Amino acid sequence: MKIKIKEIEPNPFKKHIQNGKLNQNRIEMFKESIHHGTLPENFRIRKYNGEYQVCSGHHRLESLKQVKGEDYEVFVDVVDFSDEQMLIDMVRENITQRDTDYHDTREGIVIARDWLQSKAQDINHFKPFKMVKHPQGNDGRFKEKDVTYKKIANFLSKNGKAISYVTVKNYLDVNDKLHPELLEKVRKVTSGNDKKEIDVTVKQAMALSQFPKEEQKDLWKAMQNEEGRPHEYLPKYKEAPEDIKQQVRKGEIRFKDIEDEIDRKELKEEMKKRPKTVFIPNFSQRMKDFDRNVAKLERQIKIFSEIFHSSNFKERYYSLKPKQREVFSQVIFDIKKRIRECNDEIVFFMEQLSDRKILLEEVEK
Repeated sequence: MKIKIKEIEPNPFKKHIQNGKLNQNRIEMFKESIHHGTLPENFRIRKYNGEYQVCSGHHRLESLKQVKGEDYEVFVDVVDFSDEQMLIDMVRENITQRDTDYHDTREGIVIARDWLQSKAQDINHFKPFKMVKHPQGNDGRFKEKDVTYKKIANFLSKNGKAISYVTVKNYLDVNDKLHPELLEKVRKVTSGNDKKEIDVTVKQAMALSQFPKEEQKDLWKAMQNEEGRPHEYLPKYKEAPEDIKQQVRKGEIRFKDIEDEIDRKELKEEMKKRPKTVFIPNFSQRMKDFDRNVAKLERQIKIFSEIFHSSNFKERYYSLKPKQREVFSQVIFDIKKRIRECNDEIVFFMEQLSDRKILLEEVEK
């Protein structure tokens, strides 16, 4: 059957998701599909207390209303749904649709949990536990007497596509554990021209939620100054000593260098425990010479690189006079010599350490 859009009311649970507000960006996306003739115009509705309530698809319905008007008729399939089924249908569609706003899905799963905890049988007796802190065990999971991730997943999977308890867990962990200021910035899609620097990706949110809330803010601030995926190094950060953690949060140590810093600290602590014996003759002077060679080599390599990367190098080289070519060749010879000297010194140190049964892996750290 077909009915006018103005005759259709929202799902009664929709008012608990972002206070019933719709995302205009999603609506604009659907409006483009309308102009291309690709937007589905069929909806499942229930007739309840004399009114038609849409089960899901609120953004699609609103986009049709904005483009074709409230008197436009759409196809509807009338279903005999209880309040519980209305909730399940709405949340399940959000979970399974890629273009759904992250917060629509998150709040929908929270409402599903609240519904199970409330023991309510209908929407009139349902009061969301928005301000209630949900108790958790030491392992981060809900206590057995409470509603578990698995119970929520099974509830949302009733008579439909299975919902993973891991999916439920990820959304609820972010909802319950992420700092409110960061939670507001989470976006499901951040790519192309729509990406904002202040956005927190879902993967970043999941990683940050494993830390105390105030620590999350410092970590997020430090992550803003690094390229790539610094959140992928957070498990290693979790294992780091407190002094290294503080340096990371201050931006003094990069996330990708955390493991090296941990290894360096452990080696330093290990060396303190060993007897202070001089096992390399003239060690101090040799190290000074080595450092000086490395410094000179870095300067020569930089000059060498600038010359060889110049677009007119070949012309410049053949324009040199014999004496200038001789000087240039000497510079190259000096670089080769200095590299060989540095390498020989490293080999010497390695041999000394190997002779004293110090693990090669430890030295490389």
